[in-house]
Amino acid sequence: MGEQIVCSNCLSNADSGLPACPYCGQSFENTNPAGTLPVNTLLAGRYTIGRVLALDGEGVLYAAIDNSATRRVVIKEYVPVTICAARSRDGSVIPRQGREVLFKTTRMDFVDLYRSLVALGRNDGLVQVLDLIEENNTAYAVREPDEGTPLLTYLEQRAQPLTQSEALLLLRPVVYGVEAMHRMGLLHRGISPETVFITKTGSAKLSGYATLGLRTADSELKSQMFDGYAAPEQYAVAEFDGKYTDIYGLGALFYRVLTGKTPVPANLRRMNDTLPPAHTVDKEIPGFVSAAIARAMRLAPGERMQSASDLLAAITAPEKDEGGFRLTQRQIKFLALGAAGLVLVAAVSIWAIVSASGGGEASSSSSSSSSSGSSEVEVFTVPSFVGKKYTDLASNQAYTKYVSFLMEHEFSNDYKAGEVMRQSHPQGTQVAEDTVITLTVSDGPETAVMPEVLRRPQADVEADLKALKIKYALYPLVNDGSYVAGTVARSDTDMGTVVEIGKTTVTLYIAGEAPKQPDSSSSSQTAPPAGGSEVTPPPVSSDTTAPSGDAGGETGGGGTPEG
Repeated sequence: MGEQIVCSNCLSNADSGLPACPYCGQSFENTNPAGTLPVNTLLAGRYTIGRVLALDGEGVLYAAIDNSATRRVVIKEYVPVTICAARSRDGSVIPRQGREVLFKTTRMDFVDLYRSLVALGRNDGLVQVLDLIEENNTAYAVREPDEGTPLLTYLEQRAQPLTQSEALLLLRPVVYGVEAMHRMGLLHRGISPETVFITKTGSAKLSGYATLGLRTADSELKSQMFDGYAAPEQYAVAEFDGKYTDIYGLGALFYRVLTGKTPVPANLRRMNDTLPPAHTVDKEIPGFVSAAIARAMRLAPGERMQSASDLLAAITAPEKDEGGFRLTQRQIKFLALGAAGLVLVAAVSIWAIVSASGGGEASSSSSSSSSSGSSEVEVFTVPSFVGKKYTDLASNQAYTKYVSFLMEHEFSNDYKAGEVMRQSHPQGTQVAEDTVITLTVSDGPETAVMPEVLRRPQADVEADLKALKIKYALYPLVNDGSYVAGTVARSDTDMGTVVEIGKTTVTLYIAGEAPKQPDSSSSSQTAPPAGGSEVTPPPVSSDTTAPSGDAGGETGGGGTPEG
């Protein structure tokens, strides 16, 4: 008798060695992608692994059964594609060579997060994390399934935005849940309509837990960000996050449900803040609600509200201890500069009057004062920042004492991730103090994760690769009957491999029609050995187009060349 598992269809106990469930006939054949745990794997002697639900930069999400409680759960396996290389026959995760230490430290982050979430227990506004398992040289987080309708789907189907009372009724449990996480010293960093679910009872729950690396751009993991809801500090590893990071996400969430509009992404707001106030988008939104959301979504963390309960209170009713108008630190600084300018204008006017009246001594004194005033305006000569690490520049007071840096991102094969590619003010330019200099920082080579391609129709695979911008080349494969004609039989790149866009070309072999009657004379000349071995691609000269299905469309859609 094999291990006892639970059938995912009828929840009956069964022997894992059987080909199908003896009670309902459900097939036990493995349908999970290569590199993931097979269907019906028994984890920790308690959980039956089901089908793969999703893949992200942290790992794999599985549907599963808690055998002891006979209930459905979801299990997240920590297998970061940028750090892990493969899986051994016994299921153990193997990190890439040279990344063993990084794998251990990031795995510890995963373990610490979910261990704390297990300790947090049940909360009406949060999907509950039930268990944490360390096995197979990695870690597994067991949680409740995401039940109900994603808030994003609900909002897209609804004709009108929510009213203030509807938004408060729906999202109040989520706000309380975030507050509970903060009391435990935890941050969510992924609050958005995609991670909030509306249950059958009409209440909302927050899901989408993740480590810092998954929710920060330029991290060691392949990040997953929610543009419009991610806070500005999440777009740079050099910046610190805190409770205020989640406050930004909550403010953006309220903005979306009340206005019906997705907020302008924070990294774009830093360059040119075009986010209109909520009340401007919809005049029915009370002014105090609009002001509260604006305070929660300020770009500078120190200028935001600092707690979820403060945000909820401010959206619920007008604040009594504060006026509706409140200056930011930058506005205060500009007002101070303006006041200084008025004083200078007044001084110059007095000097002009005294000069006109012929007062020599007064004229001399005012000139000195004017000269003294002029000497206080410092001029900064811009050096070359190109090729330098942005983190080094942002922490260097020799620069930040005079200018402010604004960062924008681009992929690049010429500069390493984090290096400055361009600057808005050329080297040698003289600028006044407090000038904002925009630095274009490299994200490194653009990458994509190779999807599953084997045994799938050629057209479907090509569509997926084009969407991911992955270059590919197609070659025919003589089919001995092992494959369905027109499907991908072989690939030189495994699923889950990180591919550099524009640099790597994936080679795929497409199964041809299987011969109805084998011709021994012809097959001895042209057919490869049994098993579907690939035909060696013909050499391609420098003045001919390779038989490639370039996702960029340069080779006419990547048609399969004739064998």
